[in-house]
Amino acid sequence: MSGVVGVSSGLSRAAMVRLARWGVILLALCGWQVGAVWLDAVQILPTPLSVGRAVGTLLGDHALVGALGATLLELAASFGLSLLLGGALGWVLGHHARLERVGMPIVLMIYAIPQITVLPLFILYFGLGPAGKIAFGVSHGMFPIALGVHAGIRSARPHLRRWVISLGASAWQRFVRLSLPQIIPAVCTSMRLAMSMTLLGVLLAERYVSSLGIGFYVQLYTNALQGDALFALVFMLAAIAVSLNQAVGVLERRGTRWQS
Repeated sequence: MSGVVGVSSGLSRAAMVRLARWGVILLALCGWQVGAVWLDAVQILPTPLSVGRAVGTLLGDHALVGALGATLLELAASFGLSLLLGGALGWVLGHHARLERVGMPIVLMIYAIPQITVLPLFILYFGLGPAGKIAFGVSHGMFPIALGVHAGIRSARPHLRRWVISLGASAWQRFVRLSLPQIIPAVCTSMRLAMSMTLLGVLLAERYVSSLGIGFYVQLYTNALQGDALFALVFMLAAIAVSLNQAVGVLERRGTRWQS
């Protein structure tokens, strides 16, 4: 008993959480391996070992690596434009009550439309090249950003704004020292959602109307019943999404350091 207590005290709480997390992942992989072998359906449920080998094979395919680079560039462009356009829209709606009453129902109505149903319109207006995929990604990502910025502005404390104005703060100082710190938590939360939605939009456009990009390879491996390659692509995309999510988390922790 004393040995267990000594081990527990020697490990920090964060280290124990990481160990537990990796333990759950390892247990899930073992269960997956046993289930895949027991079902003996490699095309539908490949084993983790075969998926791992497929990851190495895909990373050695120069065409697929180029497609992955193209997808990442389109994702970066889509997310950057989503931040710019969505942030500007949310900022305007959050600071102008009349525009909010008129524009917010329209924004919510457009956001509620299943975007896949309007994909042909984006292809018609922007073409089959990267512009169409970037525009479709922006249509997925800008509205979560706009709603997050709007919610952050609306949750700001008005008496603080009046206080800094009475102290003679300029418009830039009010933005940097007051408005921006107060909206960062809501904006970062919306950025996490927008990142996933933007990636979804880019992949959907690549899958249905493109012969270049990871979305095209997802459709290709699905039609060919190459389960190990398909699972490998899913894991690669999951790794990208988790990395981007962690980057947003670092930004959020840095931006909200003042709260502690």
